[in-house]
Amino acid sequence: MKIQRICIKLKVISSWLLLGLLICSCSTHSQHSHNTPGKNYPPGLQGTNDQYWYRFGFNIAWPEDTEINWTMDLLIAHAIVAPVLQKHSDDISYWRFHRRAARDQTGHSFTFMAYCSQGVSALMLDDFAQSTLLKKIVEEGFVTKLLVDNPTDNGLINIEDTSDRNWSESMQRNWPSFIMGVSALWLGLIDDAVTDSAGSGDDVQLMLKRYESANEKITEIWTSEGQHALLHHLNALFGYKPLYIRKFISF
Repeated sequence: MKIQRICIKLKVISSWLLLGLLICSCSTHSQHSHNTPGKNYPPGLQGTNDQYWYRFGFNIAWPEDTEINWTMDLLIAHAIVAPVLQKHSDDISYWRFHRRAARDQTGHSFTFMAYCSQGVSALMLDDFAQSTLLKKIVEEGFVTKLLVDNPTDNGLINIEDTSDRNWSESMQRNWPSFIMGVSALWLGLIDDAVTDSAGSGDDVQLMLKRYESANEKITEIWTSEGQHALLHHLNALFGYKPLYIRKFISF
């Protein structure tokens, strides 16, 4: 299934509505009904409603022969996305973050995904358009473009439509509950770490230093506490059954 996305090039920002729009692909609506989850509730135990997955992908500059700027992910998540998420949280059934970086056509991107109505997605897009901080990091070359699912032509109607197709259907359908909780955990760790950091203001370089410090604190929490707080308790929930690991991998 091809999904229509809007590629918004952000070289100059006075208003996103004045930017050039590029239709990246075509799609058609899925006509069948779908389950709509409630907060903290499995999707199969809810009724149906017209909600879709909407993805807001921030492409982050990654010049050749440079290290990945993972700190920018934290800044975007906490200082740009979190206020929008908080504002519309009552109207979002599921949400999550996705981080990736590879030397390919996509490169380094940070994506916020929300399972909500078309109207809510449009409101969030407008909020991002009004973000002075987002405009600033674009103008300073940290973010190069934004990829957004077209709110009027989106085929991601099912709760499992952004899950890995290699998983079982049941895992695909119920996994969004898990990754939303993990995303909320990560965002909360950022908030705690930034609150503990010195400094304030909206100077991007100073903000990046604070978020770099926050990233170091979170990495320490992950490496020292993740085994018990996360992996052990996840294993316990599944009855302490052994987990089959097929290859060496970074968890």
